[in-house]
Amino acid sequence: MSKLELEVEAKKGNPKAVQVLRLREDSNFTLVTILWGNVSVNVLLALLSDSILAGVAAFAFSTVVITIFAEIIPQAYFSRHALRVAEFLTPMLRFYQFLLFPITKPTALILDAWLGSEGLRVFTERDMRKVIQLHMESAESDIARMEGQGALNFLDIDDVPLSDEGEPVHSTSIITLEFDDEKPLFPSISPSPDDPFLRKLYQADRKWAVVVDSDREPRLLMNTKEFISDVLMNGYPDIQPMGYCHKPIVVRDGNQKLGTHLPRFTVSSGKEGTEVIHNDVILLWSEAPRIISGTDILGRLFRGIGKRGDPDDLKTHDIARPYHR
Repeated sequence: MSKLELEVEAKKGNPKAVQVLRLREDSNFTLVTILWGNVSVNVLLALLSDSILAGVAAFAFSTVVITIFAEIIPQAYFSRHALRVAEFLTPMLRFYQFLLFPITKPTALILDAWLGSEGLRVFTERDMRKVIQLHMESAESDIARMEGQGALNFLDIDDVPLSDEGEPVHSTSIITLEFDDEKPLFPSISPSPDDPFLRKLYQADRKWAVVVDSDREPRLLMNTKEFISDVLMNGYPDIQPMGYCHKPIVVRDGNQKLGTHLPRFTVSSGKEGTEVIHNDVILLWSEAPRIISGTDILGRLFRGIGKRGDPDDLKTHDIARPYHR
């Protein structure tokens, strides 16, 4: 049983694992105690059989009987019930550590100096993928295919280049405004389909509009879908466009990985203790600008889990036409 498995069992509160894990803290001392004890008992049995039996009988006992009943059968049983047997034999092992200390401790110190103490071998990401896939394929595992695929998608997401995710920014969805410090100076907006600013947002036909300053530096992202809907359809009075703007996470290198910027998302506690994510939009501002929203990230996490729809019916960042002329 590996030390990693013992650590997992101990974290789960298994008292047997906790007891055995204490022995593994000085793994070389425990190892040489078992080996010295095994050799001494086998030699003692061989000498005893030689003094009692003679000839072929002594040879048969010291080889066949000891090998079968002292090696093969115990090791086969122990390998399948390692934790139970180790916990049961812990007092005996402690006794042998005390009895053979003059021999076992120096040997353990030599191994410590030569090989070092036992470390905790954890899985690499590649190995973890294979372990998850094996659990997904096994009928005895309680990890369902959906759970396994979700875990694999989470492992993938930190390696995705920003240039491969999200939707491209169309030139018509870039709006230039003057800024007073950090505040954009929006034009006067009337709740009419003929309003120039609303028509510009409408004709861009995108969920997000990039608000840039006079130097073409991106400052905000505006949710045009909600804004147009509230102005024209819901008739909200005195709508403030700033309430529909998001401060994006601006990145200028498309080769950077998505996982590098996910920790920059801001999570706060919403109503009834639910988690609400703010600053959940990444703007890749390069020669080929892209917008990566929380919806895009969620879609990648659901890849291989949900049912794939018709791309003609699903258009990310497109907006429903709020009015007809």
